[in-house]
This record gives sequence, C-alpha cells and structure tokens, in this order.
Amino acid sequence: MNTLPLRRCVQLGVIALFCALPWLTAHDILFAQGTLFSFHIGGLSFADPVAALQAWPPQGELLAGAALSLLLAFFLGRIFCGWICPYGFFSELAYALHQTASGSVPAISPGRFARSRFAERLSRLLVLLLALLCTLAAGFPLLHIISMPGNISLSPLLVRIGAGFSGMIAALALPLPVVAVEALIGKRLWCRYVCPQSLLLGAAALPASKLHVGFRVEWRKEACTCRNGSPCGAACSMGLPPRAPGGPSRLDCTMCGDCIRICSSRGGALRWKWGRSAHR
Repeated sequence: MNTLPLRRCVQLGVIALFCALPWLTAHDILFAQGTLFSFHIGGLSFADPVAALQAWPPQGELLAGAALSLLLAFFLGRIFCGWICPYGFFSELAYALHQTASGSVPAISPGRFARSRFAERLSRLLVLLLALLCTLAAGFPLLHIISMPGNISLSPLLVRIGAGFSGMIAALALPLPVVAVEALIGKRLWCRYVCPQSLLLGAAALPASKLHVGFRVEWRKEACTCRNGSPCGAACSMGLPPRAPGGPSRLDCTMCGDCIRICSSRGGALRWKWGRSAHR
C-alpha cells in the first residue's frame, strides 16, 4: 500500500492550516485554534505532553490535552511524528534530498544498530530530564525553545499579532539551520537524538503491543522474499530495521509506511496491522 501521497497531503494540510489559523481566528472562524503547544479542534483539546510537564502549577486543561495526545499515540503509535509534525515533513525532505544527491544508503550492522538505537533513546531522555531540571531552576519553560513543531506552528501567529517577519524568523531560528545540517549529513539527527516529544509519544505507544491493541507495522518472515540486503530498511529515514519479529518497535517507528510501500512490490511481507503480531 502506497500511503505516501495521502501522507504528504496531510502534512501539507497541517502546515497550511497553521499558516491560515491566525487570519481565520481574526475573522471569527473558530473551528480550530492554537498552536502545536496547545491545540483545539472540533471540541477536542490536544496538548504537547512536554508542555504539560513544564506547567507549574499543573493546569487541568493542558494535562487533559496531553493525556489525549498520549492516548492517541497509545492506539495509533507515533502517527504525530510521521503524519502531522511540520518539522518531520521538512526533515524527511532534507533526508530525501541528501539520499538523492549521494545515491546510496550506508548499511548498518545489527550490532551497530543496537548501539545506535540505545544512544538515540538515551540522548532524548537526557535532553528531556536536563531541560526539565533547568526549567524548575529558572522558572521558564525552556523546552518550548527547542520544540520544533511548536515553534513552526507559532511563527504565522507571531506575524499576525504584529511581531512581523522578524518574529517569524526568531521562531524558526532553530528549525531552519537544523534542517540545513540534516540535508548536508543525511541523517535525521533531531528526531532521533534530541526531540523529547518523540520520546514521550513512543513511550505511550509501546505498551499497546503487549496488550494486543494498537496500530503497527508487521513483518511476516514467511512472506519475505528478500534474501540479500534490506530495501525496506534502506527506505526507513529513521534507520529502523523493519524486518524484526513483529515489525519495528512502536517506541521508534513514526508510522510513515515507507517500508510497507517499498515491500509491496517484493512480496508484501510488511503490512499494517491492528494489535500485536503473532510472529516473534
């Protein structure tokens, strides 16, 4: 199944929505309001779980919005990362640009992969913990500064309220150079090693596979026709090995479906599945 066209439409639609929201709100068109720090649509309130952790004293509406975001991740995995996050869209494009220019994807041995995945998770955890400690000490939500989706969605609002393009550039002061670096080196460094939101969403998504619920990518060994190399692994911009028992870990998988798209012409061993796989 090729979900890429649909996914790109959703990603671009999200970006267009946040670009239009300040002007829609100014004309009392209020079906959706806010930014990706805290967002209201159709009577539902979503919030960045990291933003909720930084709020002191705790805010009931923000906590409820964060709980709803984590509940969505529990059932659908890190769908926010692969389908909604505006930074994820630009990061994927930077990765694709580099791969097109270089014409190759470096192979990763299983041992090196395991070390890399441990380092990625540990790095994001340290970013989250250190920033929360600094937030408590400074009394300022420092993690807001490094929230890529939050700042990208905030930038049109800054233009609308009078901060002008200087305000927009200030909000994009981190996303723009990081995307440029990722385009040069060909790795999605921010999503893999820094983003604290992805860590919390992944942690919320992981238990579902143990409880026989939740949307996931499944790999069926008996249907796999690839004996040499791993085209599906090469297709994963996050560097995951889709050919793992049950599929890639919901802790790390962004649910983009790129591995399934590549596999569909090679036997269809990878597929979408609801619940935990019977293959181990």
